Amino acid sequence: MPSGILSLDRPTPLRLWGFLVTAVGALVAGLGSVLDWVVLGFPGDERGTLDVPVKGVDVWEGKVVLAAAVLSLVGTLVLRLLHGTDARRAVALGVVTLGALAMALAISVAIRADARFAGTDGVDEIAANLSEQLGTPIDEVRSRVQEEYGSQLRVELGAGVWLTVVGGTLIVVGGSLSLAWARGAGRGYEASEAGRMSEAPPAGPPGPGDPTAT
Repeated sequence: MPSGILSLDRPTPLRLWGFLVTAVGALVAGLGSVLDWVVLGFPGDERGTLDVPVKGVDVWEGKVVLAAAVLSLVGTLVLRLLHGTDARRAVALGVVTLGALAMALAISVAIRADARFAGTDGVDEIAANLSEQLGTPIDEVRSRVQEEYGSQLRVELGAGVWLTVVGGTLIVVGGSLSLAWARGAGRGYEASEAGRMSEAPPAGPPGPGDPTAT
């Protein structure tokens, strides 16, 4: 009978929902990592003419989130190839950990956005953007920005950071469902083995024609 990823057997509800929720979560987290996490601007620029978006993958946390989303999706596919209970549990637990990591990194950026981007990092981002638009050396632009605004920049959170939090949460939920399925499958296997052992006929004494008789 075919097994693994090519198996035509109908998956259990836990296994199916674990795969679907993890896959959706990985896609949402990956999408969130390439969207805007933070938007930087000048306090007096109400129209946002000079706003500078910072995408998730522009910072190291977003790069890690994107890698975690890809790995969690790969992990759900690997689960269909594995047969050992311990291996299934390890992979499912790894998926849960990746989802928690993605969620935690996005939340940490959201919480520290003002402290992180309103200072030197934010000034550097805006200076680099203005330098490219004006064709002026970045050091000169940075000096002007710091002289005019100091480190008081407008920092707004983008939709990407919240999408990443949602995606990470879904990965955790999907991985937990897969972990529950792996544990249940392991208990079912142990129960079936015990049943087969109990149903086996007891070995009786060898008959006179048995070659093992002594």
